[in-house]
Parts: sequence; structure tokens; C-alpha cells
Amino acid sequence: MTGCAWETYEESYWTVCWKWGFIPYPCKKYRVVRRWCCNFTWIKEIRLGFFCILEGCAGGRRYKWTAFCFNLFGTAWFHNIRKCFNSEKSPAGEC
Repeated sequence: MTGCAWETYEESYWTVCWKWGFIPYPCKKYRVVRRWCCNFTWIKEIRLGFFCILEGCAGGRRYKWTAFCFNLFGTAWFHNIRKCFNSEKSPAGEC
């Protein structure tokens, strides 16, 4: 896949399970999810402490979004990154 598209896949997650109904222990479970996934050729991350502004190029379209992050201040670049989102992102132009 190039660019972005809706995909359905199985993902794993950690949760608390119970042994004999009263002893908690960590366990891995699986669920089927539908996500908006993009194969980015590059992502630029502008770090502002607990807040990040991200911009990336997927399929010749530029996308821009914000996210929670725990980083120092500054800018970082990432290449050939696949990211999936809960909702569809609108293109912010061409790249």
C-alpha cells in the first residue's frame, strides 16, 4: 500500500486477567480493529515538551496532526514510518 487507506487487522494489547476470580495477573489479549493507516516516506516531529506537532508525507500528500508526547524540545525527522490512526486524516496539501 502506498499512501493511506482503511485497514482491518488483529492487534494485541495487555490487560488484567483474574485467576480463580481474585488473583490479578497481566495477560495479552487480541482484538480486530479498523484503522486509517499511512505509509509515510518522512515524518517531521516538532517537540514542545508534552505536546508534538507532526507533519508527514504519504502517497504524495502532506498530513499534519498533533499528539501527546513526552520529549524534550526540538525537532526530529523519521523516514519510512507506518502509522495507524483511529480516524481518517485530511490532507494538508502536496509534498
